Amino acid sequence: MSVCVGAIAVVMGAGVPAEAGDARPPVRYAGLDGCVCAPWKLWTRDGGVVPLPDARVFSVGRQRAPLALSPNGRHVAYFQLRDGALVVLEVATGEVRTVPGVMWSNAMRAARVELSPGGRYAVLGIGGEHQILDTYSGESIPVPPGLRPWSFSPDAKFVLVVDDTFQAEIYSMSPFTERGRVPVGGALGPDGEIVAHFTSRDAGIRLWDVPTGGIPRRDPIAVPADRTPTRMRWNGEGRLDLQTVTPRRIRKGGGARYAWYRVDQESGGTERAGGFVVPGSVHNPIVTGLTP
Repeated sequence: MSVCVGAIAVVMGAGVPAEAGDARPPVRYAGLDGCVCAPWKLWTRDGGVVPLPDARVFSVGRQRAPLALSPNGRHVAYFQLRDGALVVLEVATGEVRTVPGVMWSNAMRAARVELSPGGRYAVLGIGGEHQILDTYSGESIPVPPGLRPWSFSPDAKFVLVVDDTFQAEIYSMSPFTERGRVPVGGALGPDGEIVAHFTSRDAGIRLWDVPTGGIPRRDPIAVPADRTPTRMRWNGEGRLDLQTVTPRRIRKGGGARYAWYRVDQESGGTERAGGFVVPGSVHNPIVTGLTP
C-alpha cells in the first residue's frame, strides 16, 4: 500500500455537526488524494476539502468500496469502516444517518450504491439485482429482474429504470407501480413526465414527453461545440442542466475539466453556468450530477 505524503486540507471532520451559519457547501467530487490510499475526501464548491476517515475505502485489494454522491452534492452514502453500517452524510450539517438493516458483508464486495436527489433513497446493486432502500425506514423495494434504476425525478417521487438495451420504464415510488414507458433512458424530469436523453453519438439532446409519447421539440438541442457531454440533471426548479468534460488525456496539465450548462428548452440554447477541474492527482474520482 502506498503512503500518502503531503499536507491535507481539512474543513471539518465528517459526522461533526456544522455550527449555525457555517454550513458546508455542496460537494463537487470525491476521490483519493495523491495516491490510492485512505481516506476518501470530498471537494466542495468553495474549494474546501472534507476527509471521510470513517468511510470504507477498499472492498477487495484495491477495488474501491461503494461511495455515492447525490446529484446536487448535498448527500454522501458510504459504508462505515468501524461497524460496516451503510450511512448517509448530510454535507451541510455533517450529520450522519444510519440506514436501518444494511450492513457490510462479503456479498457487498462488488456492490454499487447510488443516491436519489434529497438523499432519501439509495439504490443498492449486487450483480444483476437491484433494490431501492428508504434510507430513513430501511424499507427495501425490489426492482423487477433485468431492470436497473437509472434516474430519479428531482423530488424523488418517480424513478426511471432501464433494461440491457436501454429501453426504459417509469415507476412511482409510493406505491411502487409502473407509470409509463419510453423508448430510451435518460434524465427524468419533474413529476416523471419528461425524459431528457442524448441523441446518437451524443451530438444533441432530445426531450420525450411521457404522457403523450411525443417529442416536444422537432430539432434536438445542440451540445456546445467541441464539448464532450457526460450527463444531465434536472434541478429542484425544474430546469435542465448539461455537464460536459474535457478528459485529462487530451488536456495539458493532467486534470479533467468539467463544465455545466443551463439548457433553455424553448429556444434550444445553452448557457454556461460554471465549471471546475478534477486534478490528475485525484484517484477514483466520483463527480456529482449523475443520477443512478
